Order: sequence, then structure tokens, then C-alpha cells
Amino acid sequence: MDLTAPLRVTENEALIESSFRRLIASVEAEREKMRSTWTQIEEEQQVTGDDLSRLKLDTEEWCRIERSKIENEWKRLDRLRERMNVLNTASREVLDVNCSGQLFQVPKRALCFVEGSYLNHMFSDAYIQSVPRDPQGRYFLDFNPECFGLIVDWLLKLEDNPSTKVPTVPEHQQLNMDLLAEALNLRQFAFGNCLRTNHSTSLQVRGNVVEATHMGWQIISAEHPLKMSGNSFFEIRILRNPDPNTDRLAIGLCGHIPTGAEVHSIRIKDAFMYNSNIGLIGDVIDANNCQEKIKFVEGMTIGVRHDAQTRMTHFYMNRASVGSCALSQDALERMPVLYPIFAMHAAGQKIEVDFSLSGPLASRRPDAATAAAAVLAAGGGSRLASHTTPTEGAS
Repeated sequence: MDLTAPLRVTENEALIESSFRRLIASVEAEREKMRSTWTQIEEEQQVTGDDLSRLKLDTEEWCRIERSKIENEWKRLDRLRERMNVLNTASREVLDVNCSGQLFQVPKRALCFVEGSYLNHMFSDAYIQSVPRDPQGRYFLDFNPECFGLIVDWLLKLEDNPSTKVPTVPEHQQLNMDLLAEALNLRQFAFGNCLRTNHSTSLQVRGNVVEATHMGWQIISAEHPLKMSGNSFFEIRILRNPDPNTDRLAIGLCGHIPTGAEVHSIRIKDAFMYNSNIGLIGDVIDANNCQEKIKFVEGMTIGVRHDAQTRMTHFYMNRASVGSCALSQDALERMPVLYPIFAMHAAGQKIEVDFSLSGPLASRRPDAATAAAAVLAAGGGSRLASHTTPTEGAS
């Protein structure tokens, strides 16, 4: 009888049990691995789904924007096609125009050349029948004939050269031209102002920044006069003033562009300025109530507002009113236009000019009221009771 048989059976069972446990452990490990992989797949699927959703939204937004661009381009092409039809129809047609008694013969295409203007609208095929006529059948326009003639000449040149500049307007017609150009929606005539680049001084001009390099009065003006059909405002910011205790920095208005010896003198005919540490100076002032002896210190702003209706001029220090002035009647008659002028005397003085503001309250700085109150507290009472009108920014 073999006594080792039970031992071999026990050993075999032990081996089988051990192998089974290892197999079970291996299966569990694979199952756990599969669960982990599946969880990772689900997470990646969620992320991919979110990405696809965002991509879908982005694609839809891009399609909407591109569709809008295409629609706008079609509209532009339609407008261009309509305009070309108007110009082609009007290419040989010459209109007889009676402008306040002065006769013009103008090609219809020239009158319609500036898209968006009232002339383009008025003489289009849809509205030309509504334009009034004189007894002789000529189109009648109740405009200033001299200004209308300048516009017609400009329109004729504009056909040949689209970059043609607007004509120089005689000073005595500046107000009429401002009003007519505004009424006709000719935005080309409503140009912004800037410092005069062609000047005979030693002042260094970079954009709208002016710096004095030598001792002695140097006067520079703006390139264009103030718009006379409405209120105007401009101001300077003092970037550097080596000696604010002197009367050597001024800002004001002049009836012409200073030339010759005038650019080296602060006493200019038909001009008035507020002079640092002095006050208002000029031979054309009838009356004023401006505060006197205000120092022009670094960082300060000095503004000038001209009221086209009352012909009053108002001065502002740090955006608060410090007084107004009225010009004499004969000066008003001699000065149909007004040019901003700036006078500097000391080497190292530096100012920045801003013609873009609509008034003293535009882009007002938070500290302006406090600074202005200190300026006003230093002055005396009004001397212009009969001339003063309410001013913007007055506290």
C-alpha cells in the first residue's frame, strides 16, 4: 500500500488552490484596470462633448458674423450699383440752377457726387421733381451764392481727383460756409483744427505740443479759424513753465493769423489774450469780468470757449469759469473769424494744445473742481454785470 498518495493529493489541492487564487487576483486586477479605463473613457468623452459643444457654438457665431459681413457687402454693392446708375443717367445732363439770383450750369453728376450729402439726395431721380423752380424753369436754391459757387467748383474738381482739398473760404464768408456745409451735410468742410505748421518762429511744434527754445515773445496760431456756426472750445495744458511768477505765457484769439513782426509781440492788433500773472489784455475788449493775476503753473489747463450766438468769449482755469469778455462793436465787424493764438516767452516753456473737446465739461478730471475753487477764491468780484451770460462749468 502506497502511503504517499494522500500527501500527493493534498499537495495537488494546495497547488490548485494557490493557482486559483492567483487567477482570481489576476481577474480582479484586469477588472479593476478595465473599470479605470472605462472611467477614463467616460471622462474623455465628456471633455470631448464639451469641446464639441463649444466648437459648435463658435462655428455658429463665426457663420453668423460672416453671414452678416456678406449681407453688408451685398448692401454696399447694391448702393454702389444705384449710385452708378444715378451717375450714368446724369453723365450728360446739365442743370440750370438759380442760386439766390446767381446762375449756374452744373452737371447733375457733380451735384450727386458726394454720397450722403443733401445735394446728392435733392438731385437724385427720386426727389429732383420736388426741387423748387423759378419762373424760367431753373432749379431755385435759396443759398449764399458765393459759398455755393465754391462748393460747385470743388465738386467739379472732385470728380477728376477724389483727394481734392476743400477750397479756402474768404474770411467774410466763413460763417455762411459753416452754416451751408452743415445744412448740406458736407462733412469734408467740417475738418478738425491743429497748430499751424508753416510759421516763422523758433517754436518747436510736434503734433499739438509746442516748446519754446529761445527767450522772447513767439506767437503761433491754429491752422484754421474757429467754426463760426456754433460754439467752439479749445484748451492748453501747461507741461512745463520754468517761472510761473512772470507774465510770459498767454492764450487767446485773433482776427487773423499773426505774421511778420506780429509773431514777436504780445500786443497784436485785433487780438485779445489772457496773460499769466496779468489778466486779459487786448485793444478790442469792450468789457470783461475775468479774474486777474492767475499764475499759469505746470499741470494747469486753460480753456477758451467762444459763443457764436452772443459773440462772448469765456475763459476757464482747470475747467472752471474765471470770467468772460465782450468785444467792441467795431472789433466784431472787423473780425468775422477768430484764430486761436498762443504766446510763449521763456525758453523751456512747453504746452499741449487740445482742439478736440466740445466744452469745458468734456472729460473733466475728478480734481478739477477743487483746483478751480482755489483759483476762484483768489480773485475779486464781477465787473461785467451787463455783459455776463451764464457759462458752462461755472460753479
